[in-house]
Amino acid sequence: MISIRSRLSLWLSALIVLATLLALMLFESMLREAFHDSIINRLEEDLERVILATRLDDGKLIIDQSQLSSFYKPAYSGRYYQLNLPNQVIRSRSLWDVQLHTEMLQAKEMRSWQAKGPQNNDIQLLSIGVGAPNSTLVATLTVAQDLSIGRRVFNEVFGVKLAINIGMLLSMLLGIFIILRQSFKPVNQVQTSIAKLRDGEISQLDLSPIPQEIRPLAETFNELLDYTSKQVERSRNNLGNLSHGLKTPLAVMQQQVEALGLTDPDLAMAMQQQLDDIRMLIERKLAAARVTGDMLPAAQMSVPKDFESLLNTLHKVHHNKSIQCQISNINEVSRVPIHREDGMELFGNLLDNAFKWAQSTVNVTIFTTEQHIMLVIEDDGAGVEEQALKHLTERGKRLDEGVMGHGLGLSIVKEICEQYGFTLTFLSGQSLSGLTVKIQLPLAHANGIN
Repeated sequence: MISIRSRLSLWLSALIVLATLLALMLFESMLREAFHDSIINRLEEDLERVILATRLDDGKLIIDQSQLSSFYKPAYSGRYYQLNLPNQVIRSRSLWDVQLHTEMLQAKEMRSWQAKGPQNNDIQLLSIGVGAPNSTLVATLTVAQDLSIGRRVFNEVFGVKLAINIGMLLSMLLGIFIILRQSFKPVNQVQTSIAKLRDGEISQLDLSPIPQEIRPLAETFNELLDYTSKQVERSRNNLGNLSHGLKTPLAVMQQQVEALGLTDPDLAMAMQQQLDDIRMLIERKLAAARVTGDMLPAAQMSVPKDFESLLNTLHKVHHNKSIQCQISNINEVSRVPIHREDGMELFGNLLDNAFKWAQSTVNVTIFTTEQHIMLVIEDDGAGVEEQALKHLTERGKRLDEGVMGHGLGLSIVKEICEQYGFTLTFLSGQSLSGLTVKIQLPLAHANGIN
């Protein structure tokens, strides 16, 4: 769908172009009429001068050339006159050997028309019927002017006007583009703010640069964000309360089932199966609600910001060791599709484990495949034997009592990965000598990937 800015540009441009064309047509019509009127006025003056220069001499009509303009003397000068008598035609010298084709008019009758004249040029003619006092003699006096000179002047004037109008038209079109661009800058800023909101850089739209026309929309948007955030937070709290609230009844029922197993093993086994199904169902639904309930990009874990925050904390915790940690974001992933709190706990435990065992180096690599995001955490510690890798995520299991800890970190990592549907893999002795942890995240969840 065409944007408002493009629609305004098209409509305003079309309106200005149409107005310019109409103005040019009107100007051309008025200019043409003005030139025509000026020629007619001049011809009327010429008629008067020729009539004043005409007199009877010995019963003959003659025209005194000394009283006329010198324009009538050069051949084909563009100014002509012709006096038609019943049996005689008197012409100006400028007509040379050409005779104007006119009609005989009655006394005081006038006629104006255009025709071809000397050298086949268009000329404007004006004729009047002239009668002598106390005489029945009637003559037709015609004056004419070549239109080529006037048309040349007309074209020059109109050409200048056309050039000026085209220049003004282009200036106005450029002005429309600049004005609309400047006017829609706040809208572009809103768009940029929404993009930042999507990426989690801000939590609400800044209303100060937003114009009054769309500020109510932005305010409503902020109110909706605030309402949604509170609703999600309330849902998460309720989910947490539900999770803790169900643990006690399930634990009591578990004890009852264990007690029942002493007297009726078959019934206890059947009830144990139902309890396990209930527990799995609750865990699955709680995990699904937790994952999908608050997965806006703003709530997801940011790369590399949150990882750098974790590393700064771990460097302080393990200040007695000099660990070099490098983050390689190969495909410039901007978001990890996991809630920030869960992500900080997940990767915090993994990195803390790597820092505990590393000698000097911990590497974090993030990259994407066609369907997954891969996160790889490696250290240069002693590593783990192949047969012991499967015991890493057992709750309370510690493979080396010489390192401080409670054996809960990797089991928590496993639980979080299961909740989000991530694939967790432990390997030993890959690019570095120590433990390698790979986490595979489905791209379908990754709303914040660049």
